[in-house]
Amino acid sequence: MAQVSAQRKQNRKNASHAALKHIGENYLSVLPIILVVTVLYFVHVDPDFTTQVFLAFLMSAVVIGLGLALFTAGADLSMTRIGTIVGETLFKKRKIWLIVLMTFILGVLVTVAEPDLKVMADQIHWNPIALIVFVGVGVGLFVVFGVLRILFNKNLNIMFLAFYAMVFALAGLMSESGKGLFLPIAFDSGGVTTGPVTVPFILAFGAGLAASRSGNGRSGEDAFGLTALASVGPIITVMIMSFFYPVNQLVYDWEPSKLIGITSWVDFWPVYGQIASQAMLTEILNVAIAIAPLAGFFLIYNWIFVRMSWKQVLRILVGLIYAYLGLVIFLSAVQIGFLPIAQELGYALGNGSSHPEFFPLAIGIGALFGLFGVLAEPAVHVLVQQIEVLSEGTIKSKQVLFIMAGSIGIGVGLAIIRAYYGFSILYYMVPGYVIALALTFVVPKIYTSIAFDSGGVASGPMASTFVMPFAIGFAYACHPNEPNAVFADAFGCVSMIAMMPLIVIQLMGLYAQMKRSLILRKVQKQFIEPDDLQVIHFAEASK
Repeated sequence: MAQVSAQRKQNRKNASHAALKHIGENYLSVLPIILVVTVLYFVHVDPDFTTQVFLAFLMSAVVIGLGLALFTAGADLSMTRIGTIVGETLFKKRKIWLIVLMTFILGVLVTVAEPDLKVMADQIHWNPIALIVFVGVGVGLFVVFGVLRILFNKNLNIMFLAFYAMVFALAGLMSESGKGLFLPIAFDSGGVTTGPVTVPFILAFGAGLAASRSGNGRSGEDAFGLTALASVGPIITVMIMSFFYPVNQLVYDWEPSKLIGITSWVDFWPVYGQIASQAMLTEILNVAIAIAPLAGFFLIYNWIFVRMSWKQVLRILVGLIYAYLGLVIFLSAVQIGFLPIAQELGYALGNGSSHPEFFPLAIGIGALFGLFGVLAEPAVHVLVQQIEVLSEGTIKSKQVLFIMAGSIGIGVGLAIIRAYYGFSILYYMVPGYVIALALTFVVPKIYTSIAFDSGGVASGPMASTFVMPFAIGFAYACHPNEPNAVFADAFGCVSMIAMMPLIVIQLMGLYAQMKRSLILRKVQKQFIEPDDLQVIHFAEASK
């Protein structure tokens, strides 16, 4: 009994340490945004950015940190655990039809529960249900393709080449048929899909698959690549969706938050309370609709295939409740004071008619948002540690982190430039993916898998909740007479964040390979003398 009691105390202690760790990590991801916005507040970039509005932003930032921490802790206990269990047990059934069906259903369900996707769908001001369904189908189908690739040992590089060729063929058809407004939305759909729900789940699912197939000698490669394929699917399905919906249905009607411009504390608190209560009630229902199907799937799958103990099932369900509460808190805070203030700041910096000098500042601020968001993203730190291990210390984790953050900062800066001048997103996407796909044929396969997976890791919660609305506000101000230009010019910033690591990490993998080959040649020269003829052929001597 004493041992059991001690074990329970240790488990509670470990749980409290894990909770504190999640709180610290998630506040670290929000802190850089807080610092930049604080500077903008004190330099009075926007006269409507009053003290009351700044306080609403700070309160929202605090609540967002708590919501993300609660959600992350719950996801670790539930979604990641479900992914591992299904990955380890499903492939032991040896029934292809069952593997395909279960994988597709899981891909759809985790996508529907993805908060980043919901934030983006709400900002488009179009049919959010249709968008989420098409994106979910895309994720489900392409996770299936990723699983079949592993089962039949197919080349990941060839699959990337084929699917991205399909992407740009569809992009050409969309441009010719006047569906160009959907292009940036399609590319961003691939970036926001791989967020805090989808990435941990698919990584755990892939790890479970790799563990169940550990005898094939390729478990390291098998564990990567699923997230990358999952991010391609939504791009293609949203592009296909665009052919069934007229472009005139995309009408951007931005209504600034009721908090913007309030200068009286007497007026502030009633308005803030009204907005907070409405946001909370809306998200309580929406998140329940998103999480409940995943919980139902787990209960049915466990009852049919696994038969875990009721204590283990209860622990996973408690984790889902934590994740649910965390998502409600996170999404409510985003709607109250994070997203609208990001839009307002972007609008103020994009108001070029009265402040033309703000354009370079907007580029710099956007780049800082991208850079800080990557530096503070916990999943990115895990990724760079993996790269250091894979390169056997040739590439240092800190080196990867800063190069990756710098490249993404440049990517967001380029997105702000495109929002200002209004040229097609294909001017970035085509050369960027040509370079990324060309590198897949000269870089070790494991680096290709990690690079394409890292795009989803880099485009975390801050991308959809702050960088995207910032770009929307900026584009709306730059093109006041063309409100629908927001779709063509502002969307696409998340896809830039997702694309940059594909190039940078593969280049670092190529550098590691070249450096390793150079070191090997130097070592060989030290052991081989110029006129060394003392060669013993053991095969011939044994005859």
